[in-house]
Amino acid sequence: MLKRRRVNFLFIVFFISSYRFLYSIDNYNNSETYYRLSSFESVYTWSIASVRKPPYISEAFVDSTDTLHFAYYDNTINSYLYVYGKDGNFNKAVIDSGIGNLVSLYIVSNDIHLAYTKDNKIYYANNNSGSFKNYPLVLDSKIKKIIDLKLVVSVFNSPILFFIDNKGTLSVSRFFQYNFFSEAIYTNRLVDSVYPIAENDGYTMFFKEYNTGDIFYASRKTNTRFKFFDKSPLIQNVNNYDINYEAHNRFSIMYINRENKNSILSKKFYDGVFYNDTIIENNENILYFNSILDYSANNVIFYRNYNNILSFYTIDNTLDLSRLGSVDGILRVVSARYPYYYIIYYNSLFNELRVSKINLRDIQK
Repeated sequence: MLKRRRVNFLFIVFFISSYRFLYSIDNYNNSETYYRLSSFESVYTWSIASVRKPPYISEAFVDSTDTLHFAYYDNTINSYLYVYGKDGNFNKAVIDSGIGNLVSLYIVSNDIHLAYTKDNKIYYANNNSGSFKNYPLVLDSKIKKIIDLKLVVSVFNSPILFFIDNKGTLSVSRFFQYNFFSEAIYTNRLVDSVYPIAENDGYTMFFKEYNTGDIFYASRKTNTRFKFFDKSPLIQNVNNYDINYEAHNRFSIMYINRENKNSILSKKFYDGVFYNDTIIENNENILYFNSILDYSANNVIFYRNYNNILSFYTIDNTLDLSRLGSVDGILRVVSARYPYYYIIYYNSLFNELRVSKINLRDIQK
């Protein structure tokens, strides 16, 4: 009986080792390359880091050179890392170290802007001088935790931070000439998430009330104060949501209702009129999703089912991405040069943060 257990154990170790070797191609700057056989031809996957649990991943950007940019909190080495590169050639830079969680990234031209939490402070960092410099925003001692943090930068290269504390207070702070200036403090409702957008002439933000799940919005033009439209919600009873923003009078709120987590719904505002639609009807609960606009301004959605299998929705097709393995935590998607998309996610089988690149043309065949 003892020998049988030993043989089974050796077989399992050999199988896992063989599985990893089968898909491993090469190493580039501490990233490992995989090629996945799938129902379509071109899916490339690179391992960015080994981490103990799903990390918090920032927003993702692709610049004019087709280079991918994102940041994450590495819970193995307790550090914030900024990642950039393409096609397996990824580089990592440590932004800061310490106990943290949330990180937000924004890129304007070639300037990298970051906001993150550490030691009951919010930090803003940029590389305007050629290397990253960090600036702390000291919080009130009564604030025990930041539960959401977002950063956007205006066309005038002005960073502004949106954050929510453990009491549900929504605050907005602008960084200017090495100092922070309060723009707004909202306490009318208990807020648990915020989605800001930098517009050509100001800012818009969507925020969700904790108790009801209702979504409201606020906006301000340049050199004015934020005006909160919180009397009537845009959407009620929302579990989680995402925004696809095309222009000031053209945007879509993608969301999952608290009472029906099998579907992803949409409320689209287009030139003064709201349109409601059901985008995805699923057989199982949808745990998480991330959406963007495709090259024709249609909604593209990557979503994770209750069994941690990833799926990819376009206007023409829904694709099973189970060949990418078991996915957990936050996932991010961003469009690269046509016809490619990047996905950033945590693979729970190998405990790895990974980047996959998908060819849209193969999906449309």
